[in-house]
Amino acid sequence: MPFLLEHVAEVVSGMMIVILTCSVLIIGFTLLRRRRREIYFQRIDDLRERFSTLIAALLDGTADYDQGCDALDAITGRDRVHALELLLLERKPVPGQVPILRRLCQDLGLVAIWQRQLTGENEGSSRGSWRKSTSSPLGYLIRAASAQKLGRIRHQPSWPLLVRALNDAHPDVCSVAAASLAAIGEPESLKAILDRLHTAILSPASQVSIRSLKMALISFPLDQADKFLPSLQESQGQIRFLAVDILREMTERAATLGENFVLDSRTFSAKLSETFLTRLCKDSNPDVRARSAPIIAYMDSPRAISALLYMLEDEQWYVRLHAVRALAKYRFISRAGLISNRLTDSQWMVREAAARTLLSFGRVGLDQVWAHLLNTQDRYSKEQIADDIQRAGLIPAILTQFGSNGECKERHVLEQLADLGKTSYLLATLAGSSDHTLRMKFLSNYGQHPDPQIRSWVKSLAARKHDADLGPRILPKDAA
Repeated sequence: MPFLLEHVAEVVSGMMIVILTCSVLIIGFTLLRRRRREIYFQRIDDLRERFSTLIAALLDGTADYDQGCDALDAITGRDRVHALELLLLERKPVPGQVPILRRLCQDLGLVAIWQRQLTGENEGSSRGSWRKSTSSPLGYLIRAASAQKLGRIRHQPSWPLLVRALNDAHPDVCSVAAASLAAIGEPESLKAILDRLHTAILSPASQVSIRSLKMALISFPLDQADKFLPSLQESQGQIRFLAVDILREMTERAATLGENFVLDSRTFSAKLSETFLTRLCKDSNPDVRARSAPIIAYMDSPRAISALLYMLEDEQWYVRLHAVRALAKYRFISRAGLISNRLTDSQWMVREAAARTLLSFGRVGLDQVWAHLLNTQDRYSKEQIADDIQRAGLIPAILTQFGSNGECKERHVLEQLADLGKTSYLLATLAGSSDHTLRMKFLSNYGQHPDPQIRSWVKSLAARKHDADLGPRILPKDAA
């Protein structure tokens, strides 16, 4: 028994020594690592303090380039590349600084390193040989970072390497490569991104983000739209849909640059326009038809209006919705009467869009809305119009017109609003109005109205007016 206890004591002592040794090693490693990090960050801070002003002057063109480049090239150490990347890329350059930044990265050897890393190769430090790094579990991080840096400096000669990276084994590298290609904007690379998009759609096993590829394609200028023709003619509906949707976003982005923007022969070829006007507006895929409407609305062709009016009668409500929204341009004001037919659409969102489109036409559209409100028997349509009138902030204008001419359409519109129970906003507007004549005219016109609801409405307004004249009052304790 004493021998057993002695043996157990020896085992416990050995374990304690091992644990203590491991603890000391862990503490020592932690302290060493912290010290190394302190030295590293101190070095980066020193370099930043020494070279930040110089780099800013180089990018602004106020410093001698050759002298500045030589000064940066003199940075040494094992972390030289990382230090240069931090100094040059820590701030996003403005467009005018990109050419100088790109030249610096080339002359300092960074571009060559990024290109090697992107292809999965690193230079051996001891033998000067090449070794593959793709086997590393985290190698994709290096490849993705290199692709991102090449795109950030807009290094146009690297676009073939970035195209190859679209087929990288890791989806993150593909996504970053696509974004960098979009930043560079090389026209020849657009087809490669489109092909990769087709592969991602058709291959269920593909893990590449379709959204990232789409965002890259949207960044290309609209004068590259003809390259989408093969995609628009694909038999696969999702490919056609994404191609149309990308062109739609490219078109709407271009339209923000000019108030009178139209798609003419300089941006859309005759063949591309014909594809939209004769095929895509009648495509078997309703999503394709819907997304084509905004593009057709910008076309400088007399056939565009015919295509949009055809889509107003589409069997799918969201196709009609996109067509109605697309018609909200002043050039289509002569079609206000046909657009007003959608005010009785079976889908409330289409009715709402029709009302908003008409209201965007000014007085012409407003007359159509008033005429429909006063003549239709469709209560749902009336309520939709009443809601849009209030959202558009037209109540004050209606009251002003009523005050100047009590027999105008606006008087009947007010009666319709009362009939529909849409009185809260109107009542608040009248109660807050400083136009005493308007309020008195309203009370005198509607005080004896045969409709009990309108009389109740007027009585409520009169009560508010009375309270406003008397000022605040104390309610009885038993008042509800």
